[in-house]
Amino acid sequence: MRIGVIVDNDLNDDKRVLREIEILKGSGYEIFVLCFGFGGKSYKKIEGINVSRIKIGKRTKDFLFFFLNTIPVYEWIWSSRIRNFIITNKIDSLHVHDLYMTEASRSGIRKSGSKIPLVLDLHENYSYAVTTYNWTKGFLRNLIAQPSKWQVKERQLLSYPKRIVVLSDDFRDQLLDKYNFLSAGDICVFPNVPDLEQMQKIKIDRETIPFIKKAPVIFYFGVVAERRGIFNAIDAFKEVTGKGYDADLLIIGPVDRKDRKRFFDAIGIPALKERINYIPWIDISKLPSYLDFSDICLAPFLRNPQHDSGVANKVFDYMCGKRPVIASDCLPQQKLIEKYKCGIIYRDQKEFSESLIRLLNDKDLLTEMGENGYRAIISEFNLEKKKTDLINLYKGLLIN
Repeated sequence: MRIGVIVDNDLNDDKRVLREIEILKGSGYEIFVLCFGFGGKSYKKIEGINVSRIKIGKRTKDFLFFFLNTIPVYEWIWSSRIRNFIITNKIDSLHVHDLYMTEASRSGIRKSGSKIPLVLDLHENYSYAVTTYNWTKGFLRNLIAQPSKWQVKERQLLSYPKRIVVLSDDFRDQLLDKYNFLSAGDICVFPNVPDLEQMQKIKIDRETIPFIKKAPVIFYFGVVAERRGIFNAIDAFKEVTGKGYDADLLIIGPVDRKDRKRFFDAIGIPALKERINYIPWIDISKLPSYLDFSDICLAPFLRNPQHDSGVANKVFDYMCGKRPVIASDCLPQQKLIEKYKCGIIYRDQKEFSESLIRLLNDKDLLTEMGENGYRAIISEFNLEKKKTDLINLYKGLLIN
């Protein structure tokens, strides 16, 4: 089978897509990818994969996407390119990433004259998530982007694919409850689990870390934004250190543009500036070293339908690094952390601060929870264990 993968980014930095490609390639399928190639950027060749790139400027791409629900030029471009991609590469099945790419993919299949199956890979609860993004907020932006339209369009778009891939059992169950035309047998759960074999090959090197450890380190990794709970984390840290607890906060990740001023104001106040270290970006190969440097890890997502759709990469990365996780009560991560006793779930700001204090006071519990998380990764939540469902999805397509 020749599988065509459609993804509207530049592929090379998309961990989830690359993991799935490696699984399918390892199962003997030929993989062809259609993605973007942003202007002026060079891309490392990915061995064994045929990659076609649509050359476009990043700002142009963002501009066209912003107007997707008013003037769908973005959709027209993709539909045309997908048609040619299918014909040129004699594609047998189309694996499409993200809800908003469904219509263009269906149109491209139809225009190609083929009747190949469409597999839709949902990285998130997009119909809700888009309403929380800063670029859709404000009267004029909301009027143009029309984020609420996705709630209406979702039903129709989910009726097109032959199979659907989701992040968690919870998100699968939400979709099954919401749409009676979907069946459990057509939905594959593939969470953002780590590639344990690759992670274990990475050497821990604390000398690359530009800080001297003076106190227990509380670590947040990922996009820095209000919706990700970063300000709740800073407030909890401020309260804990204000009570005399010795700790430092390490934050690594890009800051959402709209939250930049608030974030830098928050970490720059005299009471915190000497205790908070911020790094905008690290190569993912350095993450194990920073986890080794840290003591407690945070996943403080604001609870909403988007964050109830699956467990974030960072939670599994924390567990892989043998660190306890303090997390909000988003349903999938709550179930995971409570079942495997690898951290503490909080429900409000008071419980957040109390959770930090509890672990800062109990090093044995901190170590025990970290080890519990690592054992869960070894026994269940790793690529080797979870890839079977994705492989079986394509075996089912061949039978049908």
